[in-house]
Amino acid sequence: MNKLILSELTIEQKIGQMLFCRQPIDQEDKDFMIELIRRRSLGGVHIWDPEKTPVNEFLEAADYPLLIGENMEYGFEHGAVNFPCPLAIASTNSTETAYESARIIAENAREAGYNIAFGPVMDLAMNPLSSCVGPRSYGENKELVAGMTASVIDGFQEQGVIVTAKHYPGFGESSVDSHLGMVYLTQNEEDLINRELYPYIENVADLSGIMVGHIMVPKVDPEYPASLSSKLISIIRRLGYKGLLITDSLAMVGLTNHFGLEECHSLSMKAGNDMLLASYRIPAKQTYSYMLATYKNGLVSEQQINAAVSRIIEAQNKTLKTCRHDDDVETLIQKSEKMSEKSIASILTGVNKAEIPVDKRYLFVVQEANKFVNPVTNEMEEEKSGLQGIEKLIADNFINSDIVKINDFPSTSQMEYVVNMTMSYESIVLIVYNKTDHYTGSSDLTKRFLALFDAISHKVSAVVSFGNPYAVREYPEVPRIILGYEGGYCEKAAFKVLCGEIEATGKIPVSINSINKNKEGKK
Repeated sequence: MNKLILSELTIEQKIGQMLFCRQPIDQEDKDFMIELIRRRSLGGVHIWDPEKTPVNEFLEAADYPLLIGENMEYGFEHGAVNFPCPLAIASTNSTETAYESARIIAENAREAGYNIAFGPVMDLAMNPLSSCVGPRSYGENKELVAGMTASVIDGFQEQGVIVTAKHYPGFGESSVDSHLGMVYLTQNEEDLINRELYPYIENVADLSGIMVGHIMVPKVDPEYPASLSSKLISIIRRLGYKGLLITDSLAMVGLTNHFGLEECHSLSMKAGNDMLLASYRIPAKQTYSYMLATYKNGLVSEQQINAAVSRIIEAQNKTLKTCRHDDDVETLIQKSEKMSEKSIASILTGVNKAEIPVDKRYLFVVQEANKFVNPVTNEMEEEKSGLQGIEKLIADNFINSDIVKINDFPSTSQMEYVVNMTMSYESIVLIVYNKTDHYTGSSDLTKRFLALFDAISHKVSAVVSFGNPYAVREYPEVPRIILGYEGGYCEKAAFKVLCGEIEATGKIPVSINSINKNKEGKK
């Protein structure tokens, strides 16, 4: 494996190194990417489906440390072990757990040929209405987020996986999803430094990379979002950051609807980003041509490109570090299970324990994902649900109980059927999942589901609530709410709490200000 030398690269090669491609859209696109790699003219590739596009096809074409990236917020998706979400890791209140989870995730990633993580999320989860932060963050407190992410950064980088802490300068204050619209922060520069940028500043000496978000801060730059703004990018540089800067995805319509696709490439290079995370909707050849045109039109100088590529080469070389492989898969699974168990938290009202008698007869009302018509294939599909093994957990642990399922956005007939069914039971257990996902606009329960919840709340003995804990603020008062977060083995761990096998020892990393002022949380 050769280390790239800046002085040996042509301007075309250097501009190619600034490109971080997405998974190819067709064979022609893949062939072009591989040809760029063979010419040492591509910085990195984001592969989210290695079964469709094997990573080795790219690595075998490279004689330099090509970056292969993926989101690793909940573990390495293509590895043997998944881990609890970042908010669950923060709920353990253990930086050692944060470090160990990242170290193992990095080990899984390196085994599969990946060497750069899109994360950790450094956004402060301060807005309950945010639909794109929630469980992806380590909490609302800047000191907690700084401490947890410091351990995560160490865990990744010690295994030769570089990071791209995101989303600079921070999503937390806004409720807008940047996939849909433009995110706005109200802070001036001083306040931004004191709050949103605190985790970055605390880790500035150790961070190998930062992902710059499509986030407007009008009091700093009224014209451009951070990903296109030299004013906002220069702040972190002035604060001492010398590492890699990469844009968030240029596929996000919240950005391109405002500024235009080709213009976004030119503006993001001009602003001072070292790498551009390309749009997955257009071929790499088109992206590369936009970037070449930016230089040829005089919008960026070769001096600026040289500085960017120097940082890219430095980041690539960090991935040559030897990776430790300490444990077998079974041991790693056991570690993830323990982390999941330590994360579970509870909110109790009028009772002193989260468990319920397992031999009693309950009706388990289980939320399931909505069905929809795929606009491309015109076929009926079901949204991906975060609840995968719930029915088995209920059947194995509550043998005298029954289950009824209802959609997240239930029909009137479903509502009537479930409410009528509850009349035959003295006690109900509600299982819900508050999904945080892009293009959804909300990670709360739907108003329809909340109406059902309110109608049956007088019979609810417990709610096992997965996903975003902020959704709890809208729940009616019930005796027990078990916060199971998501990812890893959190479903199994939450049921252990419900059955009394373990206690809920997690510390909720966000403030849940319930509508019901009498509700007290174990926090």
